[in-house]
Amino acid sequence: MNRNAKLLNRSNNQLDERLTAENGRVMTDMVCYLRGSGLSEYHQELVRQDLLEMVLSAQERGDSIDTVIGGDYRRFCDEIIASLPPKSAFQKICGILSTLFLCAAILCAIGVVFSNDTFELIRSAIAGRPLNFHISVPVSSLVFLSLIMAFSVFIVQYICKTAFRTGRQKPGLGKNVLIGMGIMAFFLVIAWFGRTVAFTVSLWAACTAIVVMLALYKVLEQYEG
Repeated sequence: MNRNAKLLNRSNNQLDERLTAENGRVMTDMVCYLRGSGLSEYHQELVRQDLLEMVLSAQERGDSIDTVIGGDYRRFCDEIIASLPPKSAFQKICGILSTLFLCAAILCAIGVVFSNDTFELIRSAIAGRPLNFHISVPVSSLVFLSLIMAFSVFIVQYICKTAFRTGRQKPGLGKNVLIGMGIMAFFLVIAWFGRTVAFTVSLWAACTAIVVMLALYKVLEQYEG
């Protein structure tokens, strides 16, 4: 999110606090739906600002949100999205890469901190033994990294696209439990058979890579709209 979008986001968050519980619920669904659209983050915040002002104005008059938006919230949002320019190919690429770099940096940092080699390094430092500043990366860690990133993107897109679905239209609890159990079993199989070390990397190189990925994320987010 670039600087202009962040400023609008802060302003919109303040307006959002003035909504009633019911209007806030509808606005949350609409904003969530907009997040999954092809609009840039700046245009999303502009639309959000207009919607908030319309809803707050109706709220002050004592009118319901349907008087200004109508009953079909999804259609209303689709009309707004169609009236605005979508992200350019360059903005889409920057958005994808910035998300990948941020997710990879966070997951790699977690992997370094909670690595068995890191714990062994700390124990060796306390005991006064020779220090080994290398971290072994198993195959399972690489698979986990890829799956977590892909699954996170899927979950976000799913939530955005189903923002206006009712409880009956959404998958039931039993189906979700079965899906969750299947995913868990898949991860356990990978953890068991993916113990082979893919490569070994220096702790300093790993930390440098994390810093570089965070820097690339900060640069690219300025160009994603």
